[in-house]
Amino acid sequence: MRGYIPPQNSEENVFVKKAIHTLELAEGLQKPQFTLFMDLRQQQLFAAQANKYPDINVDYLCGYDGDGERRIAAVYPEHFDVDYLTLPIVVLKTELNDDKVSHKDFLGAAMGLKIKREYMGDILIKDKQAFLVCHRNVADILIDELHGVKRSSVSFEYWEEPLQFTKEYSEYRTATVASLRADSVVAALMNKSRTEAVKQIKQGNVKFNHMDVLQSDFEVVDGDIISVKHFGKYKVFCDGSKSRKDRIFINIAKY
Repeated sequence: MRGYIPPQNSEENVFVKKAIHTLELAEGLQKPQFTLFMDLRQQQLFAAQANKYPDINVDYLCGYDGDGERRIAAVYPEHFDVDYLTLPIVVLKTELNDDKVSHKDFLGAAMGLKIKREYMGDILIKDKQAFLVCHRNVADILIDELHGVKRSSVSFEYWEEPLQFTKEYSEYRTATVASLRADSVVAALMNKSRTEAVKQIKQGNVKFNHMDVLQSDFEVVDGDIISVKHFGKYKVFCDGSKSRKDRIFINIAKY
């Protein structure tokens, strides 16, 4: 099991300072506090700091019933009744007239309104419907100003019902690798040689759980989400089972 990886750059150091500030406020004021939406790497950094505050509870919430990637942290004293938490998460829904509109298109449109990424949660698209999970502070901006995404006209409204979403993958396959090193697994993801995988890693084209990885021997663990520039985004599942030739089975799900 891979252990905690400390902040790797100035941006992550700034994030950790903000995390500590949020935790200290919850502890000092004895009132709930909330972060903005965090990616997987930020959630790991936040959790490492939260472990230092034994009297503070933290829930990581994506705003719907499903395996959400982007989550806020709800931080509150352990005596606080969670039923009284008023979350800053809202869900917006729109119909689509173009089934080729993607998550990236919606994100680009939101960024075009100068909405920062940390105010946007997951973007869920299925059956010509799109659900945008966002912070309540930007919900009205999206409703009032976002009327077109790529070739699809959109009209958002608040979605008040429970939302359940199961992630669907474009490809699912099994492969075997000699080890769970980054170069070996990335090669399997790309269907390329380990030499090509090492090249991609050293060029900074590979991210693990939204964190840049430049080491070929970086350890891959079950559930890692790996992005390889120009090749795609994948989730890797590995339970340690091996083939007769002592190679490790991994299951690869491509987004």
